[in-house]
Amino acid sequence: MRQALLSAGALAALAWLAAPARPAAAQPIAAQPIAGLAADEVVYRSGLFEEAPPIHEPLVPGGARYVVVHLAQNRVYVFEGERAVWAAPAGTGTGFRLQSGERRWRFSTPRGLMQVRRMEKDPLWEAPDWYYVERGLEPPPPNHPSRTMEGVMGTTAIFLGDGIAIHGTNRPELLMDPDPEARRVSHGCIRLTNEHARELMHMIDVGTLVLIY
Repeated sequence: MRQALLSAGALAALAWLAAPARPAAAQPIAAQPIAGLAADEVVYRSGLFEEAPPIHEPLVPGGARYVVVHLAQNRVYVFEGERAVWAAPAGTGTGFRLQSGERRWRFSTPRGLMQVRRMEKDPLWEAPDWYYVERGLEPPPPNHPSRTMEGVMGTTAIFLGDGIAIHGTNRPELLMDPDPEARRVSHGCIRLTNEHARELMHMIDVGTLVLIY
């Protein structure tokens, strides 16, 4: 499911979502006592890393909880109406291109309105041909047991169809950089830490809409 009618307000919000992420001035955390700090010390955080999209009406129709994958900020949000109730840093497609003979791949995260098709704990990954081509190896026959790999998708996978999933990772350190551009690390799927992927799975259902923009 890739398309739906969006309101003018939602389209305006999407224009904001599509804008490149810009460095934001550090903002102080709300004043409150923090152990080990003097009363006049201020702790700063990255406004960009914590910021949620400023929208004034739901981005997708229907009134149910939905997911937004914000490609400019490389973050995943859960929204209830116009309010973000959960967010986590994510890794998305590098945009890298690969060619082998007449076969070509581009590792970008697709944009559009998708839907959760199924969810799995401890998923097994079926390595595609490009996995072997990248490593200079000859791909094994389709459905060969050697293609099935444990742990590559972490401990949780939320499948959206068309070969795209939101899933965990065996390389969580790649998602910790506060610079969104440094988190363009995947072959098209949306990566979360294993903890965040499992949290997200428990917040949504099969059929939940996922807007990637």
